[in-house]
Amino acid sequence: MVLFLFLFVKGFSQNDTVLSEEKPIYSQGPPKSYYSNSLQVTFHQGAILPHRAQVMEVIEKSTQAIEISYNKTTFGKKTWQQLYSYPKVGISALVIGLGNPEKLGNGYGIFPFIELPLNHGKVSLKFKNGYGLGYIQKPFDRELNPKNIAIGSHINALIYANMMMGVNITKQLNANLGLSLIHFSNGSSSRPNLGINILSANFGAAYRFGVKEPRLISKLDKRDRIWRKQMMVGIGLKEIPPAGGPKYLVTSYSFNMMKVNAEKSAFGFGADIFYNTSLSDLMARDSSATSNSFDNVRLGVLAMYSIEFAKISASIGLGAYVFSNYKGNGSVYNKLDLRYAVNEKIFLRLGMKTHIAVADFVEIGVGYNF
Repeated sequence: MVLFLFLFVKGFSQNDTVLSEEKPIYSQGPPKSYYSNSLQVTFHQGAILPHRAQVMEVIEKSTQAIEISYNKTTFGKKTWQQLYSYPKVGISALVIGLGNPEKLGNGYGIFPFIELPLNHGKVSLKFKNGYGLGYIQKPFDRELNPKNIAIGSHINALIYANMMMGVNITKQLNANLGLSLIHFSNGSSSRPNLGINILSANFGAAYRFGVKEPRLISKLDKRDRIWRKQMMVGIGLKEIPPAGGPKYLVTSYSFNMMKVNAEKSAFGFGADIFYNTSLSDLMARDSSATSNSFDNVRLGVLAMYSIEFAKISASIGLGAYVFSNYKGNGSVYNKLDLRYAVNEKIFLRLGMKTHIAVADFVEIGVGYNF
């Protein structure tokens, strides 16, 4: 997860196509100026979602959270900033009362984010999305906390999504209302790992400050609509029930074909080979299963969609197994990937494979474009 934070933050600091040296194009006179920074405080009131019956064991009261965010305004000096209508980027810190002091305690999180504007009217709509590190104060413990069967580790991945509506109170003060979803999961690196999902209504205020600058509006070059071939390898660890068991090695090997279909996105298809050393042990527990030397191997095909922010890209894939001796997870899987382009050929990646809403494993890896 440290690698994940590094990639996300570094991606927004890299010098991708810089447009500030080009002559701006103003269609209706000089543009407005905007403050370069803001601080925002947000309060969340919500509840843990019982997405599995077992999660009901840890749900008692409503959740409350306070979120403090530093926002940095973009002005269109890089290509992706204009393509996404001048979003904000920044970092947020969260403290969450999980509504069950005895079994869960508090949750904490820190994550970089991007806030995408959906319009630019007097009442603004925006979508804030972030990925980072989460900490659960009281995870499962066989002796001290056996009733918390929702999550089995202190350190977790945190995924944050918030749909917000904002209105300006003054030139420097903005008020927001929103609906957020916050997810904690360790990607099955430790059991149990049902995950914690928190749905919250939220309200907050942001104070703008810093230097005021106009947005740059430039003519952007279109990308070539070409197919790109990619090879990827990844490695991860996972744990299977019961909690406290050994860690199993998982490796993946993928070939993708991706077609650039817009300035911001691409789609494609691919093939995966997974070598999961936990599968033979899972099959040994099933008296009806027939075992052979390929028990740990799974082959799959998938369709993908990718969205790109300069050197950072995020993709989602929906796949199906075409070969798998182990049938316990069904035939459908999903892949979520975050990638950082080292150069035109090589990229680093952090991925998660799931079966619908159940994490299979988290992996880190490298890929090559050719």
